[in-house]
Amino acid sequence: MAYLLLKKEKSSDMKQKNKLFLVLFIISIIAISLLSLLPPKSGLELGKSDKLNHFLAYAILSLNFGFISTKIRSYFIGIPFLIAYGLLIEFFQGFVPGRDPSFYDALANSAGVFLGFFIFYLFGRIKK
Repeated sequence: MAYLLLKKEKSSDMKQKNKLFLVLFIISIIAISLLSLLPPKSGLELGKSDKLNHFLAYAILSLNFGFISTKIRSYFIGIPFLIAYGLLIEFFQGFVPGRDPSFYDALANSAGVFLGFFIFYLFGRIKK
């Protein structure tokens, strides 16, 4: 998905920075997937504020996505893609021993996605 955004941009416009954010995005997806889909005691404890962890993880994820393609289409592709990713992770948690899908986790994930893109927008990085 992120690769398609990079591919659509002119190759002369693609900077080393974009590649770095693509790598960070992929690492973030892998980390969130692993931490979300491992049984609770097998993974890293990230504190007691579960919803805040969800919120911040998805805000960072959406910021990385925004920097991959600084065009306005990153909103139209990124927001639905990342919200769907968060919903799928919550769905698959229902199949992991010791984990349950949570509407409030999905809500925190989605709010984080919106915050990340809002911060990205505030810094004026999107080219219209």
